[in-house]
Order: sequence, then structure tokens, then C-alpha cells
Amino acid sequence: MLDKQKGIIIKSVDYGESDKIITVLNEHGAKIPLMVRRAKKSKTGLQAHTQLFVYGLFIYNKWKGMGTLNSIDVINQYYDLRLDIFNSSYATLCAEVIDRSMEQDEVSPNHYQLLHFSLENISKGDSAQLMSIIVLLKCMNRFGFTAFFDHCAISGDEDQSKLVAYSFKYDGTISQEQLMKDPYALRISNKTFYLLDILQKLPITKMNQFNISQDILDEMSELIILLYKEYAGMYFKSQKLINQLKRLGNE
Repeated sequence: MLDKQKGIIIKSVDYGESDKIITVLNEHGAKIPLMVRRAKKSKTGLQAHTQLFVYGLFIYNKWKGMGTLNSIDVINQYYDLRLDIFNSSYATLCAEVIDRSMEQDEVSPNHYQLLHFSLENISKGDSAQLMSIIVLLKCMNRFGFTAFFDHCAISGDEDQSKLVAYSFKYDGTISQEQLMKDPYALRISNKTFYLLDILQKLPITKMNQFNISQDILDEMSELIILLYKEYAGMYFKSQKLINQLKRLGNE
């Protein structure tokens, strides 16, 4: 049976000497694993077309289990995205989070829209780090936890201007008045909490202009990665590379 579907490659793994197995998140939000024969042979032209983030029309045979790719009509390779190692790393983080947040046979159009939104905005010049933050925020509940950034976990005070730290002891943001109750709380700027709350609640269809300082982005990333580690026991391979790149940049 021959299928034709638009989609984006979210995983690409070498298989044997010349083949690859790719996973495509199709336009309907389903993950489709495909065997690509002779993908690493230059004469086939499939080497470049079976990399991460390639967006195209995938034509493949599928019966039971894994399908076999016949051809790809490439719509966008997101080539510019791959020229910058930081952009590529954060885009990889987006793909990894979305991939791991889905069950193998699950169908989720929202995940496809989120990935497409992220890659398009990175390609247009928006912060790749910010896109990874948005993806991590939107996928939290798929890993069995959530977080709030709009009120004090201890007093319930909804005045966001008073929030100054995140407490893992009380599982939430806390205000200046309550800070003494958890001396180990992670100090975070009030603006970071405010923007996290907006990004968490705002649908991606209503997100337009992004202008967030690097210090705020770094605070956001640090907190969210800690939340995933603490509440879901999750650590992403692509985040390890990002941390290594940052350390090299600071030397």
C-alpha cells in the first residue's frame, strides 16, 4: 500500500552500512517510522533529504510495522537552521521533547503544529532557545506534571509582582514575604515568572513578536530543565550538548 503524507523528520538513525531509519511526525500528528534503503549512498540523493527537520511530502510503502520510504518531495530542509550549532541544538531539543512526549501509536495534531511553529520561527530568526522553552512548557503535562508561575504556593497571593523564587519544597513560586520558609528556593527574577506564565497560557496561534533578553531566557531554561528533572526524572540528550556548548563559549 502506497501512502503520501506531509511531515517533518524528528529522528534519524543509521542502520547498517548504508541504510537509515527515520521517524516522521506527519501532518496529522502521528509518528511514522520508515526504513530508507541506501540512504547513505551519494548516488541516491537521500543523504541530505533524510536529516533531522526535513519537511516534505513522504511517499512510502506500509503494511504492518515499519514502512519503507520510496521518495521525498522536499518542501523545506531548514538549511539555514543547521548552519548555526546553537540553533540546531535547540531545534533538536524541540524535536526530542515532542518525540518523547508522545506514545508510539498516538495521533496528536497539536504536537505537529508545535514542532512546525518552532522550526518556522527559528528559521525566521526568532530565538531558538525561546522556542525550546515554549515546547517544554507546552509538553509538561505529557510528562505527568505541571507548574504554575502566577501565585504564591504558600500564601496563595495572586500578586505576581511579589514572586521572587521557585520552591521545590512547596512545589511552586513563592513571594518575598514567604521566602524565609524555604532558604533553598531558587531565586528567579519576577519578570521571568511573568513571561513564563504568559508563554504557558498563550496559544501558539496568538504568539507573534518575541523580544526577551538573554538573561531572562537563561533563567527560564534553567528553571524548566530543573522542573523536568525534579518532577519527571527527565533529562534530554540535546540539552547535554547545549550545556557543553555554553561551557565552551564561557572559556
